[in-house]
Amino acid sequence: MTSLKQKIGSLMSRYSARHPARAVDVRAVFSSYKKIMDDNGRALEIMTDMGEKTGGGYLFDIVFTRDAYSDLAASVRVSLKDFNQLTAGRHPELEQAFEEIDSHINGLISGTYRSTERLSVPLGQVGPGIAREVGGKSFHLAELKNRLGLEVPDGFVLTVSAYEEFINHNGLGEIISTLEAGDDGPELLHELRERILAGSLPPALEQDLVRQLEQLSGVCGECRLAVRSSAEEEDDVFSFAGQFETVLNVPNEPGAVGQAYRRVLASLFSDEAVAYQRRLGYSPGGLRMAACVLAMVDATASGVAYSTDPLGGKEDLMLINSAWGLGKSVVEGSTAADMYKVERKPPFAVVDSAMGDKETMTCGLGGGGVLEKETPSEMRRTFSLEPKTIAEIARQVTVIEDYFHRPQDVEWAVDSSGRVIILQARPLRVRKGKASVEDRRMSASGTAPGTEEARPALAEHPVLMHDRGSVVQPGAVGGRVFLAGSPEALDEFPRGAILVAHNDSPQFVRVMPYASAIITDTGNTASHMASISREFRVPTVVGAGIATEALRPGAEITLRADEDGSMTVFQGIARELIDEQHDSFLKLEELYEFRRRKYLMKYIAPLNLVNPFTDDFSARNCRTIHDILRFIHEKSMQELIESSRHAEHGRSLKRLDIPFMDDIHVIDIGAGLSAGTGDLIVPEQVVSVPLNAILRGMSYPGAWRKGGVPISISDFLTASIRTGAMLENIDLNLAVISRLYMNLAVRFGYHYSIVDCYCSERPASNHIYFRFMGGAADISKRRRRIDMLAIILDHLGFITKVKGDMITGTISNIGQEEAVRILDQVGRLMAFTRQLDAMLVSDNVVRDYAQRFIDGDYDLFGKGDGQN
Repeated sequence: MTSLKQKIGSLMSRYSARHPARAVDVRAVFSSYKKIMDDNGRALEIMTDMGEKTGGGYLFDIVFTRDAYSDLAASVRVSLKDFNQLTAGRHPELEQAFEEIDSHINGLISGTYRSTERLSVPLGQVGPGIAREVGGKSFHLAELKNRLGLEVPDGFVLTVSAYEEFINHNGLGEIISTLEAGDDGPELLHELRERILAGSLPPALEQDLVRQLEQLSGVCGECRLAVRSSAEEEDDVFSFAGQFETVLNVPNEPGAVGQAYRRVLASLFSDEAVAYQRRLGYSPGGLRMAACVLAMVDATASGVAYSTDPLGGKEDLMLINSAWGLGKSVVEGSTAADMYKVERKPPFAVVDSAMGDKETMTCGLGGGGVLEKETPSEMRRTFSLEPKTIAEIARQVTVIEDYFHRPQDVEWAVDSSGRVIILQARPLRVRKGKASVEDRRMSASGTAPGTEEARPALAEHPVLMHDRGSVVQPGAVGGRVFLAGSPEALDEFPRGAILVAHNDSPQFVRVMPYASAIITDTGNTASHMASISREFRVPTVVGAGIATEALRPGAEITLRADEDGSMTVFQGIARELIDEQHDSFLKLEELYEFRRRKYLMKYIAPLNLVNPFTDDFSARNCRTIHDILRFIHEKSMQELIESSRHAEHGRSLKRLDIPFMDDIHVIDIGAGLSAGTGDLIVPEQVVSVPLNAILRGMSYPGAWRKGGVPISISDFLTASIRTGAMLENIDLNLAVISRLYMNLAVRFGYHYSIVDCYCSERPASNHIYFRFMGGAADISKRRRRIDMLAIILDHLGFITKVKGDMITGTISNIGQEEAVRILDQVGRLMAFTRQLDAMLVSDNVVRDYAQRFIDGDYDLFGKGDGQN
């Protein structure tokens, strides 16, 4: 055995010689990191203030918006400059993403919106910076095509600028001004529509149209086209469903497309569309129209899918409606379509279906245009979709919902080759639970509409919690408690429940469209989750301290969170309190200026970069200011971790003597140790907040078990042979510390762990990073230990990634006290799992060991130790 150890040692030495460490001045890197976190913190505070004012039930002046965003943009620019210095300019696309977002926001604030002078844009070139110019419908399709890679027809957009050029070229400005002044009588509207239909295209627009049609012909041949409306706010806060024209089966030639385009523009001024716009605060002419020109799909079947039941039915099902031919018959309701209820999870099984009569179907005519005709009898008696096609539609709808973070109404078609092609995606309004509509009709006195029966007096509902935590989003709602112990538990979240959790987490975005409220023990109002709560207007309280103890799973409660910051949780459903603000907020939402601010915040507050371990966590996928700040935080943290791994030792290396493991060598980069320490230090001389926390956890009674665990020769040989190729700095347990920072790299036997943490007084600056790999057993046992670690880390609030026998976890935006608590648990976890892989002889003990750790039971040889 001695000879074998010598050979392993020689192998490790040769590995180290091939991979020499590069010396890094970690003090300088840490100083840059702290400055970037300060920059980010200031930006997040401004963004939080803007979000609170936009998400609350009151208006504010445009001067506030302009000044606040000016301060926010200045802070982000400082953060970007420092970030580029720290990373040596390795992420140039981040600055480009910011400039594009910033340009668009400034256009929204100024009211010009014109971030492009282009009259036409290919769909493949549409990005966030010109979202307003191409309209809501075109922008959403471009996102699905360009970012998600879904099947969307090829095409181009005739922009809002093209619309303005058309109006000016045909001298229609005066009549539109008359309409805006209040004269929107039927005669004047009719005259305007007729003049639009008889108008001519400006020469520059006509040239653009010819060029775009030629390019489209090169892609899809002489295909027929669909010319669809894409007004500025269409398919956004409000759908404008059915208000504007869509012209189908248009010949691919400039004259026909030009005429279809004029029909779309004229539909902006139909009697019905003008009435709809008036209701939303627009005067005629206040809304501008873009048009999307797409290659027509030779559809065998078409329809609409709702990513969830909009009437508040079973939350685990989506609804798909389908009929033969083009989708016009389905969206206009002129035929009874087939209906499928489909599970929202793979394999997307159909749980219920009903065959519609499908009396008519819409088909294209040879010379252009469409015809609604009687469906052949044999097709009426046949379902229009096969199970595999239903599953593919469901899969794509799920991807779309995940991307936009809210339920979706998706129009699709199936072509002659069986491909599912997306034609439109817009937000779906969903009733949050079966009682919500009734509850929201309650008067302030608590009397149900249509009855004289008074609801129970408030005194009949005992107070469970009062004035604890911070109100992120105000509101008054009732529902059943759902206790989220881990991210996996969110898969079982019932619609309309109140989410109660220990940590706040951006992963809650998965259930926010369905949650009545959120209450967490820890967290702060500037966290990522808090921003998302405001975006979805979900009543939310963070830092409540005892919510997971005081609120019983399944119990009915009422949360009242007020704008003054006070909160109360009542036992039972106090209907007289529920959502008194709802009606007034809907009235406020209909005001144009309020919607304008909400639209602006879409490019500031939403967080799309949630999980740093996914492929889409990249600079080019930053769609908001919040994404920019999140990317800077994550990549700056990685720079700091990397610099600590290669810290220059010099004479600063000290040795920490601890009784339960080999010495830890320490580099103090700033007030991490007591003044006047020598080369040998003891735990009492450690001032570093995170190192103290991790040491306290590692030395917790019972967590560190003395003695070894018997392992087989095969396990030992497997671990030994691969160790040299796996572990870095294997002969040195090293901690780089300051008063608030720690990077700890330690080896326990044949596995290796890294813990990196910054825990300042400002939560937005903080993070914990944990990595674990290796082991002294075969791969199946090592993987079981990783599975167990994943369960525990998820419970602690980490976002995790597993690859083979390595797990990486990260958590950010946490308060100092919470960071210390988690580090204590991580220290215990490192001790508890030290030799555990050798004992995990079967899969059925993994969850048992994880639960024992969560419960604070560290007895390795108790019940469920895997020795049976």
